[in-house]
Amino acid sequence: MKKLVPICLLLVVFIIQPSAAQFSDARSGGESLQIIPQPLDPDVKMAFLERRRRANVLVDENYRIWDRSVIQWEDGLYHAYYSRWLGNHKRWLTNSESVHAVSENPEGPFEDVSVVLSNRNEQGWDIVDVHSQFAVMAEGKLLLYYQSCDLRGKFPEYPGSPYPSQSWLDNRDNWDLIRNTQRLGLAIAEHPNGPFVRVASPVAVPEDCERCSNITDNPTVVYQDGQYLMIMKSDDARKGKYHQIQFVGRAKRPDGPFQFNNQPVYAEKRTEDASMWYDQRAKCYYMVCHVLGQRALAMFTSVDGMDWQRASQPVLMKKEFTLTNGEIWKPERLEQPRVLTDRSGRPVMLYVAVADKGVNGNIAVPLITTDAKQ
Repeated sequence: MKKLVPICLLLVVFIIQPSAAQFSDARSGGESLQIIPQPLDPDVKMAFLERRRRANVLVDENYRIWDRSVIQWEDGLYHAYYSRWLGNHKRWLTNSESVHAVSENPEGPFEDVSVVLSNRNEQGWDIVDVHSQFAVMAEGKLLLYYQSCDLRGKFPEYPGSPYPSQSWLDNRDNWDLIRNTQRLGLAIAEHPNGPFVRVASPVAVPEDCERCSNITDNPTVVYQDGQYLMIMKSDDARKGKYHQIQFVGRAKRPDGPFQFNNQPVYAEKRTEDASMWYDQRAKCYYMVCHVLGQRALAMFTSVDGMDWQRASQPVLMKKEFTLTNGEIWKPERLEQPRVLTDRSGRPVMLYVAVADKGVNGNIAVPLITTDAKQ
């Protein structure tokens, strides 16, 4: 069986799309990758809305589920790491935890194994929340990057607990304070089942990049040629409040220090949730991300990982699903793309976070990848 490697979301759709016009002026040079999302069975939509787990659908009767990162380990099984939490949607920032699930197939169904990173950590900087994780296999280890909130010294003491009270976390007046403590962490394991050991300090903070402000989150990492390449999200210090853009940096170790480029990956629109991979055949990097306010997942490419441009296929997928009965399912939200590739770095599965009609979950979309020049 071929080993599949995790990779962040790949968004590609039919190249001629009205909603993708803003990305149609691709400046990719010689690359010609084409990725085609495949139609889904109509029961995928039904199962999602019924909170019924099945192939292509990761949902739960009690929890809200969001981002999902998948790898294929040496045991031939597919190991997923996903975020879940109880309560309303906004608690993704304060109550999310990381769950490990396993399947024999990349589309699932996935069976939960255990919580690998709790949403409370008294001993570390990451006191509250574990969200937006990204799994990487490198140098014989499993690396789980994630975002968390460094609230040390920023909340009132709560009798009998080292953590802020839930009422304080839920208070809308505290949202900006909590939001701006988001930092990137890393946990390392020898096996997909763990245990995962958290690195003592954040691996990326706003001070690491002159143009970054307030936050570091949404990590995606590729290990290539003995170096770790990371794209992460921050606020643009040159713009107004909360103008999210993404920056790229390199490190020789998985925990950094990362040297970030002050030039954003893409500065024309607010972007987040990058997913990056390296295509061994094309000898270049690809990245797909969520463009805020737009109905498309945009795709970018880079030869060296530092200088990015729009790919020859500028959109991986619209923020909607095509069903085999011809129906177009347009959920209320579609974000957090993650891409699973084969051993050569060709995308085979896209995982996206979806919210619709009060349900939060994750959908797996099979991909067919070709080279237009072949």
